[in-house]
Amino acid sequence: MKKIVIIGANDFQRPLICKAKDMGYETHVFAWREGATGAADADRFYEISITEKEEILNICRKIRPDAVTTIGSDLANITVQYLAEKLGLPGNSRECIINSTNKFAMRKAFQKAGLSVPFFAAVGKDDEVMPPFYPVIVKPTDRSGSRAITKVESPEGLKEAISQAVEQSFEKKAIVEEYIQGAEYSVETISYQGTHTLLAITKKYTTGEPHYIEVGHLEPAPLTRELQEKVKETVFRALTALKIENGAGHSELRIDEEGNVRIIEIGSRMGGDCIGSDLVPLSTEQDFVGMVVDVAAGNPPKIKKDAEHHISAVRFIMDQKDLEKLYWIRNNHPEAIRGTVLEGDVEHCQITDSGSRPGFYILQTETMEEMNHILHRGPLENPIQIFETPVQKLRISDGQNSFYMKRDDLLPFSFGGNKVRFARKYVENMQADGYDSMVIYGNYHSNLCRILASLCNELSMPCYMIHNTEDIRESKENGNSRIIRRMNVHEIPCGKKDIADAVRRAMAELTEKGFRPYYIYGNEFGQGNEWPPMKAYEEAYEEILSWEKNSGVKLDYIFLASSTNATQSGLMAGKIKNGSDCNIAGISVSRNEKRGKEVIRNNLLEYAERFSMELPEGWEKEIFFTDGYMEGGYGAWSEPVAETIRKVYETDGVYLDMTYTGKAFHGMMEYIREKNIRGKNILFLHTGGLPLFFDFLEDERA
Repeated sequence: MKKIVIIGANDFQRPLICKAKDMGYETHVFAWREGATGAADADRFYEISITEKEEILNICRKIRPDAVTTIGSDLANITVQYLAEKLGLPGNSRECIINSTNKFAMRKAFQKAGLSVPFFAAVGKDDEVMPPFYPVIVKPTDRSGSRAITKVESPEGLKEAISQAVEQSFEKKAIVEEYIQGAEYSVETISYQGTHTLLAITKKYTTGEPHYIEVGHLEPAPLTRELQEKVKETVFRALTALKIENGAGHSELRIDEEGNVRIIEIGSRMGGDCIGSDLVPLSTEQDFVGMVVDVAAGNPPKIKKDAEHHISAVRFIMDQKDLEKLYWIRNNHPEAIRGTVLEGDVEHCQITDSGSRPGFYILQTETMEEMNHILHRGPLENPIQIFETPVQKLRISDGQNSFYMKRDDLLPFSFGGNKVRFARKYVENMQADGYDSMVIYGNYHSNLCRILASLCNELSMPCYMIHNTEDIRESKENGNSRIIRRMNVHEIPCGKKDIADAVRRAMAELTEKGFRPYYIYGNEFGQGNEWPPMKAYEEAYEEILSWEKNSGVKLDYIFLASSTNATQSGLMAGKIKNGSDCNIAGISVSRNEKRGKEVIRNNLLEYAERFSMELPEGWEKEIFFTDGYMEGGYGAWSEPVAETIRKVYETDGVYLDMTYTGKAFHGMMEYIREKNIRGKNILFLHTGGLPLFFDFLEDERA
């Protein structure tokens, strides 16, 4: 009977042990007992550390194997090469193993072959290194599994990162190298006597900076045919440069926005994380593990010519939420599950590298759409409830008109406001289209950011905030900022000219972590998703009509604070839909009049097209929006505005704020006086801002 020696026996090695047995080999497996889940599958198991090369060699000389191999482990691969060389079995050279298991030697080999390499330097714990630029990546020269990998942004963090990497290194060395930008992929290959065959390109997802621990993989990677060929050419050159001639290859690389392919590192073995053992056969129908056994025995790999292609993925369980997602998949898509491993305490696990992840599950579908539906299911619930808010008759008066107030500040989520209605529609949209993370835009005065940050925190959903730092002239804490900072928001500060780049960065980072991000405003230029908040206030207009009918009061004007213009656009959509003749007037708190009117016009044109709504002749003339009461810009206010806030509270017990509603209410009263409006029923839409009202009280006290 043919005999094979396998080095390693953990979960990632079990498919190799089982495959070799299926192929008629007697399996002799060497590994330390702890974590050796494949020991029971072996014909003979030897409880010996995989680093004890001489001891294993002595036993192998008695076994007289026909092949020796491993998958998914650099450390095991070193022993495999040593054994193959001493036993005269097929394998790679010692130079190949040094090149492919030591990251510094690997960079030098790439450099010698003329491949593009970043800046790199090998250092010990106390060595000095001065990278020409930052950020840099620091990692052990001779470890895998995401151990002690750190992204360093400045010289201040370099020494500590080097110390951590050196501590994890067998040779007590770290490599410091230029951080390579771009999305991360891996490439699985099989080589036989120097001829390389590409089997699959895999999309990799990680925790991101600073440690980049893998959270999942998707196969095949969604790349164009042109990029696939570019990847293939680059990887084959790199394999040859490292002198990988026999067996599996696992290449890790990044592709930037310009399509440049840059190698991170390559292993002369099959990739771990179930990529080679499970994902490749599931997505390509190629028996990758069988190929590894064949080549280790000196036989050419059997490449299936008429294989069908599918979609496969592995997701690692990093926390309780991931475990709940697995349970959801079991209940709703059990047909897609191809394997599950749970071997740790998910609730209390401390994940520091790939080896400390407590479990994973493997999926297969026929189409990418099916896989995306399973992996990105969107929020399972919508915690925001909407009810018909009351309309209050105000005691405050100008002696000429009757004033009412619709109290959307009383909506029951995160201190209320019109943005609660927005948030509900955003969640409905995310649920329909399978988004599972959110990118928001604003600053710390923003009621919308406060509500959406609270929403994402409640749903345990990642939230990135593009923080416009230019609109606010002062950086002191306020009620909204205190709430936002406690909601686990990842902040990306930027100026106005950098907003689009910041949005792209946020979307890319979340995508690289395996999420499907939802930007509330559509594309990076803030276009394409105006309709959800408009829909919210088209529906809210029905509430106003219902109140008119029940109260017998016919409204002549509706005034509101108008910032992004979504609320005003939605109210106008409701007005047009219902044929109302009420005037809707927006008091700007940020935009100039020309831009505001342009936004409202475009919003309504796109909304009408989306929902097949007919716009009546002359509708554009009914866009009332003024920037005459901005009091110096967004977040700025004056003593007359403060006096209005005091008066409304004293008269009617209603709070207003300096940024939105107080400024708008004051502007409304001035507008009515200047336009000499008399004998009208006027509704003010209270759009919220309770935390900002308490900021006003603090300023008053000061």
